[in-house]
Amino acid sequence: MWYTRPDVIHPAPRRFAARLTLVSLMVSLSACVRRSAPIAPTGHTPSSVAAAPPDLGSLRALASTQKRHVGVALATWHFSEPHYQEVAAAQFNSLTPENEMKWESVEPQPGQFSFRAGDALVSFAEQHQMRVRGHTLVWHNQVASWVKRLSGDQLHSAMINHVTASVEHWKGRIAQWDVVNEAIGDDGALRQNSPFTALGPGYIADAFRAAHAADPSAELVYNDYETEGDSGAKSDGMYRLVKELKESGVPIHGVGFQMHVDPRNWPSADSIQRNLERFAALGLFVELTEMDIAVGELPGTPEEKFTRQKQIAHEIVSACLRVPACVGITFWGLTDPQSWLSDEHWGRLRGRGPHFPLLFDANYRPKPVFDGVAQAFRGE
Repeated sequence: MWYTRPDVIHPAPRRFAARLTLVSLMVSLSACVRRSAPIAPTGHTPSSVAAAPPDLGSLRALASTQKRHVGVALATWHFSEPHYQEVAAAQFNSLTPENEMKWESVEPQPGQFSFRAGDALVSFAEQHQMRVRGHTLVWHNQVASWVKRLSGDQLHSAMINHVTASVEHWKGRIAQWDVVNEAIGDDGALRQNSPFTALGPGYIADAFRAAHAADPSAELVYNDYETEGDSGAKSDGMYRLVKELKESGVPIHGVGFQMHVDPRNWPSADSIQRNLERFAALGLFVELTEMDIAVGELPGTPEEKFTRQKQIAHEIVSACLRVPACVGITFWGLTDPQSWLSDEHWGRLRGRGPHFPLLFDANYRPKPVFDGVAQAFRGE
């Protein structure tokens, strides 16, 4: 998926915040969520934000009882917002940088690296005992513009240098890397709009080998979207790719299924579970890496939409928990207005909005979907 950048995403929350607040007031907070100590706010609270978020049950505590990670994608430009850091730290035990470790951010010019934003997220994770998933080393989107002018040996060398420098910088601090992201097209072959495809399929193995050489202790993952079901050209193409990598001795340890749910066209929970199991049978762990559930096209009232969103989340998390090799679930953002789908351009990918795809509303209050996830972790 293509993710909004900070200069694009900021206006969107303002457009949707009023509607989000009105809708969130219509949603009753579940009484069955376990309670924990209050989350203390920091700084001044603007009038558009609740005075303080309510006491919440801890997803990270529930996930730990299942020996799983529950994660969130965070962005440094939200760090100044009241409650952002507190809720993230209280609820999640894993962190993925939303944009701060992508090529255009880390190496905007050849050999000129900028790690400051990524360092801030890694330090935050360490302060709060959160695992870090590095995202992402080799991707055709959000790559620095200078890379697109390269080809052949120059492109291959730039890729190896970028992977090596990035992984070495965070060696020992990042537990898991999305080494190659979205290399497969809808037809199951290498995607044609990637500059790296011209290097041939061997570029993927080379990227994994470079990452492993730079940090042998890091877990290395191939990550992609719309591969969640156990049938279809893209899912089967990803299976062939990672099977060949594994059988060839390439240091690949896991597969990431992004899980950007479009309820208009989505596999059943049973299909998702079967797919996780077939990848796990290759000797790989599997993980849900970028989960969100758009509700704009779901029928019914706001309450009915959120009830169905809760059901979908419960089904997906439960499917993961039934597969021992499914080690974690990460949600792609913290609150609804911070989602990439709150931007009108990207929201159109999911049809009519607003989509309210995440666990918390504009006031950092948990929605019914939060309860669906918590109930799944509790085995309810």
